[in-house]
Amino acid sequence: MYMDVLAAALVLFLSLVLIANKKEPKKLFGIYSQPGKWYFIKYPLILTLLVVRRLKFYIVGKEGLLDVKELDKKQELSEHPLSFDAVFFHGASQEGVYLVAGAERHHEGVINGLMYIQHPDFGLLKSLKLPHTTLLEDPESILAGKEWAAEGLRFTPEEPMKRWDVAYNGQMRSSDGKLVQVEMQEKWVSDMPWFLYELELPAKMLARSIAREPWSEQLFETLKEANQTHYEQMGFMEGTLKVDGKEVPLKLDSFRDHSYGKRNWSLMHRYIYQMFYLENQTRIVLGLISQPSTGSHYEMGYVVHANGKIDPIISCDLRLWQQGESGLPTDELCFTFEAGEHIYECKSKYHKTVAHFVGNNEQVKMYERFGGCEVNGVKGQVISEWNYNATSGKFDLDQYTC
Repeated sequence: MYMDVLAAALVLFLSLVLIANKKEPKKLFGIYSQPGKWYFIKYPLILTLLVVRRLKFYIVGKEGLLDVKELDKKQELSEHPLSFDAVFFHGASQEGVYLVAGAERHHEGVINGLMYIQHPDFGLLKSLKLPHTTLLEDPESILAGKEWAAEGLRFTPEEPMKRWDVAYNGQMRSSDGKLVQVEMQEKWVSDMPWFLYELELPAKMLARSIAREPWSEQLFETLKEANQTHYEQMGFMEGTLKVDGKEVPLKLDSFRDHSYGKRNWSLMHRYIYQMFYLENQTRIVLGLISQPSTGSHYEMGYVVHANGKIDPIISCDLRLWQQGESGLPTDELCFTFEAGEHIYECKSKYHKTVAHFVGNNEQVKMYERFGGCEVNGVKGQVISEWNYNATSGKFDLDQYTC
């Protein structure tokens, strides 16, 4: 008996010595960490910690932890200089209409705001200051404390998780450089559930991402400091668009998000974020994010079925470093992912790409991309956002002009 225990202990000791002497794998392209020699210990450890931290959520649900009236409104900015409060709206129709609009509030009345509309009758329309996005918040909006409003853009919450007003009134620039007068008034409505990333992103996916990284006190301090609230919801937009006096109805399948906390764009390496709107009313969100100070390769997303049921994505074979790592986005993506015990085969092809900067920072560039897609044989439309941070010197952002 004692000899068996001694033999087992010896085998365990020698195994640990062999593992300890193994070399850690190199980071791909100097950025993307791969599972290392202690991954088999780190993964179950971080998974256990995440599950324990979420126990109250598993018991009472997010509605038991959060008041949606306090969540789904304009947030007060903290004193931190990187404090922000942002809303973002997408919309698409199967007829090839696309809308992207957003506003990210900062201190001193600054909003990073933008709007793109792609419409068969009008072509591509862009808000006036693009490719730069620094706008000044409307003084009455600051005083009222309810809406995000700046230089013609306006986003107004009307009923938490149910209704918003989305509006624009002002000049926009057409693809041939001409200025046109645009009035847009949209009602955003939803009876679909909302998805809170900090609690509903599968613990296994998050644990895989953190376990891949070299662990240090700095890593966990940065994870703690970089925390922000981010939730998303699918819905519908309906209203009118008037361009130089010509008015057309605008009815779109839509997505929105709300984020607040602290955001430092210089920490980001890059990301790809996709929203699929399928003909059968299935909606899909899939994101790949590389922020090396907290995790060099996060996968996230979910499927919203026509009946409103949400299935979080639990795995995906799309890899950031295989798509546009030079700084030039690729025009087509093909990949698979798993959600709700189903495998989804996805193809997306972009036919329009527009680019802008984050505020006036020309080192951080966004590409908004519109196109068609097919998921498990069902066709649809896709809106995709690709982000690159050139601070590292790893990207040539002049390959695609704004």
